[in-house]
Amino acid sequence: MLRSLRSATVAIALLGTVSACSGGVQEGDEGVQASEVCGKFAHTPSVASALTKLAGSGRLSEGGSEPEKAIATLRAADGKVEDSEMDGVPSCLLRPPSGGDHLVTIYFREAVVILKANPESEKRYTYYRTGASASASHRWATIYFRCHMTKPDKQVVINASLERESDVKLSGKQEVDNQMLVANAAAKSVAQQLGCQGTNLSEGAPEAVSGVYGPR
Repeated sequence: MLRSLRSATVAIALLGTVSACSGGVQEGDEGVQASEVCGKFAHTPSVASALTKLAGSGRLSEGGSEPEKAIATLRAADGKVEDSEMDGVPSCLLRPPSGGDHLVTIYFREAVVILKANPESEKRYTYYRTGASASASHRWATIYFRCHMTKPDKQVVINASLERESDVKLSGKQEVDNQMLVANAAAKSVAQQLGCQGTNLSEGAPEAVSGVYGPR
């Protein structure tokens, strides 16, 4: 699930990259607070706390994030997804302020198929009430949501995916709930920037509705 090869490639590129979100967090700097990263999508205390737990740090470097590219790519969505688009764009890529491996990355891409719960997938994933479909498992969360844009006027399906690569040992319901809370907040931020209507994204913490940690 984790993109180790791509992670190595991006890490090399990050040696000379300044943050696209904060405009200047570099190797060796003190970083920024979790609530301030990547356009302040995690500004609420609950989301900032969840992100801190996932990353294992309250201060982070966002160098290598590509929020403008993510928005531009989604605006240009055409109902077709090429192989080169499947990985998505790292709208928010977080590392330790001193440099090193990724801790948490959130990708966005256009989708043409919405993957929903079924009896087999519910044995491995926890599904949540947000967007058109949302699920999470160990070190991973994903949300599909519909977006009716007005500029340009079209309707697309967007996929937000969160991958956690930090060494923090988290497991169980706390892990998947925190991952979904952070992914949902990031999805709402992107939807707002695109002017999306009809997303059905949860205003608060998404509720687990089925699967591994769903209600019994």
